Amino acid sequence: MSEARVYAVRNRLSEAVLSKDGPTVDSLVSDADARVALLADRIGVFVAGRVAVLAAWAEQPEEALFAGCKSIEEPAMGIAEVAEAAGLDAVGAVARGICVMLDGLVSRGIWHTDALRIHLRALTVVHAGSGQPGSANLTIVDELQTLRASLGFTD
Repeated sequence: MSEARVYAVRNRLSEAVLSKDGPTVDSLVSDADARVALLADRIGVFVAGRVAVLAAWAEQPEEALFAGCKSIEEPAMGIAEVAEAAGLDAVGAVARGICVMLDGLVSRGIWHTDALRIHLRALTVVHAGSGQPGSANLTIVDELQTLRASLGFTD
């Protein structure tokens, strides 16, 4: 990953929110939540497609995984950015874990093929069980975080 750059973005909503005739912050947040809820199905389809792409990487030999880091990172980051909006919190957490591992390779030179494979396989398992109630997915997320910490990755 390249260095993070911070951009100062003009808050175009501040003028509307601060005016007495503008919408309230609560109404803007409520409207935004409603729009995201309408997108949940499309986000779910997007996440499922990215999970399928990443599942294929789990069976690749070490050389291919190492060489394909950039190809793994993009769909994992895509999942991590939007999964929670569709109620796929555990799926997003596993995808973030994959991103942490890939960032550890780039920034600190930490590479563990088996741990990356475990994360890729867990992503498939967690996604498959995302519609079921229970804490099994949360246990998987916690165990993966413990694994990363034991290998020197920082979330």
